[in-house]
Amino acid sequence: MHTCPNCFKDLELIKYIESNSIVTGNCDFCGTKSALLLEIVELLDFFEDFFNVFEADTKGINMVDIIHNDWHLFKNKTVTKKFIQGLSLLIDYPYDHQKNRIVKVKYVPEITDNVSYWTIFKDEIKWQQRFVLPLENLKELGWDNFFNDKVEYKDNVSLFRARIHHKENQLAFGYNEMGCPEKESANGGRANPQGIPYLYLSKELETTFYETRVLFKDEVSVGEFKVINGEYVYLVDFTEEASAFQGFNSPDSLVRYTQKILLKQEISKDLSKPIRRYDSEIEYIPTQFICEFIRYMSKVDGIIFNSSLHANGKNIVLFNFEKVSCISVKKYVIDSLKIKEQILS
Repeated sequence: MHTCPNCFKDLELIKYIESNSIVTGNCDFCGTKSALLLEIVELLDFFEDFFNVFEADTKGINMVDIIHNDWHLFKNKTVTKKFIQGLSLLIDYPYDHQKNRIVKVKYVPEITDNVSYWTIFKDEIKWQQRFVLPLENLKELGWDNFFNDKVEYKDNVSLFRARIHHKENQLAFGYNEMGCPEKESANGGRANPQGIPYLYLSKELETTFYETRVLFKDEVSVGEFKVINGEYVYLVDFTEEASAFQGFNSPDSLVRYTQKILLKQEISKDLSKPIRRYDSEIEYIPTQFICEFIRYMSKVDGIIFNSSLHANGKNIVLFNFEKVSCISVKKYVIDSLKIKEQILS
């Protein structure tokens, strides 16, 4: 049986097939004609390792769904199902031949116990102990090594920050007014504790309007920031796409890679939650802590995470905001808003 690059969404796996294919023809799984082909036995080591991050569980999730939703490994669910059925001729697991169906699975305890500790930790730091923390528990779980992968920004990247005006027909804010507040007036946020200012930026201009929750006819100043010439900004990326094949080829085990990816996804959800006016500041403490933990353990300049308010938007929090400067400020007037009605059942 032969597979082709069109079967997959995992970019690392696509590159591998393209580099190692020596024949062309019709794909047995997605049906692409005249495609670069690779025998699936060439991928057997990877899939045996990948399937070992799961264990059969009659109350679990269908393997097709968990692979599709968590890993985006294959082009679609149809290809995922065909591929698992094809692999079942070579690997006993994860197909139940007696019942002629793909088994339900869950992640192995080594993974679920590690990732679920985030929920336990959030409860502990909010309601049990806050200033004397059992950091040895986090190190024992390997969290001190989960945030070492960094993305690099240089002076060719523009970042944005918006500030809403409080008076009509006010002039745009000055360059020096678009940065962080002074430490004495820095309120706590999702990433920073009260009194410790971080610089909140967005990769896209439009995202800043969503993040500041502008209203119709609001006047807004938007500052464009760039990394100071000669400097580099290193960020822990909470937006990275999971790549099982990359994890297979990494120095760590695929189980370890899965722990890291799933944990970062859970933390990212909390980082992305919009701050609501009725939220208690206690809710911010776990993400404030994890940012301090990352800053201390990984020696990075900040983090990047998905915006929950703007689809495909990305937000950046800089701990070391001295590495960027505001190079321009423009004033905007909001003349339209998109309001989504919530249908109550």
